[in-house]
Amino acid sequence: MISRSRRRMVATMGAVSLGGAMGVSAPMVRAQASAGEYPNRPIKIIVPLAPGGGSDITTRQIATHLTERLGVPVVVENKPGAGGSIGTHAAVRAPADGYTLLMLSSSHTCNAALRELPFDSINNIEPITLLKREALILVGSPKLPAGNLKELIEWARREPGTVTYGSSGVGGISHLSMEHLAALADIKLNHIAYKGTGPALQDTMGNNIHLLFSSVAAVVPVVQDKRVAGLAIADERIPALPQVPSFKEAGVPEFRSGFWHAIAGPKGIPPEIVARLNEELRAILQLPDMQQRITAEGSQSVGGSPEQLMETIRADIAQWTDVVRKADIKAL
Repeated sequence: MISRSRRRMVATMGAVSLGGAMGVSAPMVRAQASAGEYPNRPIKIIVPLAPGGGSDITTRQIATHLTERLGVPVVVENKPGAGGSIGTHAAVRAPADGYTLLMLSSSHTCNAALRELPFDSINNIEPITLLKREALILVGSPKLPAGNLKELIEWARREPGTVTYGSSGVGGISHLSMEHLAALADIKLNHIAYKGTGPALQDTMGNNIHLLFSSVAAVVPVVQDKRVAGLAIADERIPALPQVPSFKEAGVPEFRSGFWHAIAGPKGIPPEIVARLNEELRAILQLPDMQQRITAEGSQSVGGSPEQLMETIRADIAQWTDVVRKADIKAL
C-alpha cells in the first residue's frame, strides 16, 4: 500500500514532468518552489539602477550577509535604464520561486506616479521587507536671502517664480518633493533639472541655484562647513545636524517625503519563502556592522513586515500621483 506522503511525492514529480513538457505555469512554479528545500541554488537580486549608487551599495552589503546565512551565493545584477523600470520589469517577469529578488527604492513609487509602465507597480510586486529609511533635507545656497524656511516661503510668495531649485532629474524624488513643498506652502518655484544630485549640489554651493532637496548623507559635511544652508529636514532632527529643524518645527508639518530601500520579488512567491527571507533580512539589519553603516549614512533601519512595505508603496504612489497631477509634471 502506497503511503500518503509517497502519493504526494509522486504527484509532485508528475507535475514537474508535465510542466517541463508543456511549459510551467506560475502556480506550478510556486508549488515547485515551496515543495523543495529553499534555497538550494544561487539567488539573484536585481538592482534597477546603475552600479555605485546608494541602492547598489546597500544591495551588495545585504547580499554578502545573505550568502553567509543562507549558504548559497547571492549575486547582484544591475539592470539600469528608464528610471529603474527596465530592471523592475525583468524582476517581476521572473519565476516567483524566491530565486530572483528586487531591490526597490522610493524611485519605484515616483515612476509609478509619472510614467506608463509595462508592469503594475503594486499588483506585480511581492513585498518582503522595508530595509531602511533616509530623511530628505532641504538645503539652500550660501547667499540665499532667507535665513530659515519661513523667510524663504515669504520671499517666494512675494516674487513667484524667482526662487530656483535643482533636482536629480524630472520625476525624481527631489523634484516631486519640492513640488510637494511648493503646494503645501502655496508658492511657485522655478525647476532646473540636472543629470544627478551631484551637479545640482555643486550649483547650489556655487550660488547658481537657490535650493535643493538631497539625502542627508550627501550633504552633512557641506552643511557642517556652511557651504550650503540647512533649512529643514523631514521627520525629525538628526544628531549630525542638530541645528537643522524638522519641517514640523519650521512651520510645514504636513510635509512628508524621504528615501527608502526595500527587498521584494515577483508576485506569487510562496508565503513560507517570503517569511524566511523576511526573517533573515530583519536579522541582518540588526548586525553591528549593518547598524553602524546605516547610522553613519544618516538612515534608520526598519525591517518591518511585508504588509508594512506594501502600505508604504501604496501611500507613496498615491501621494506622488497627486503631486504630479497638481503640478502638471510630464515625463521626458
